[in-house]
Amino acid sequence: MRSEDAVEIVRASLALAFPTASAEGLTRAAETVIRWGAEDVADHLNGPLVQQMLEDLLEVADVPPRDFRPAEPETYYTSRPARYRTWSRTEGMTRLPLLPRPPDEPLPASDPDNPDRPPGSYRPS
Repeated sequence: MRSEDAVEIVRASLALAFPTASAEGLTRAAETVIRWGAEDVADHLNGPLVQQMLEDLLEVADVPPRDFRPAEPETYYTSRPARYRTWSRTEGMTRLPLLPRPPDEPLPASDPDNPDRPPGSYRPS
């Protein structure tokens, strides 16, 4: 699929969620969602990160939070946003620390060649 087509599909979905967003804001938010998809951020989301991602999208789309009406308010308001993010920051987002996602493969507990090295500090080369 061409990236322009993917952006248009996401943009149309965001237009339903953010009806007060400008055309430019929807495009910026759609491009951001596509980039996050390429970063595989969905693999490591939890309630606070989902909340932070939504707040980031509202900022990117330039939609005041008071204008957003969640489809499931009881779910939306149950978690607080994370104080960090695991995805790339886009202009217009509040600055927060970037925490790297967990590695795809866990690190060995210790260096088999040096048992005195602290657990978790061994990184195979």
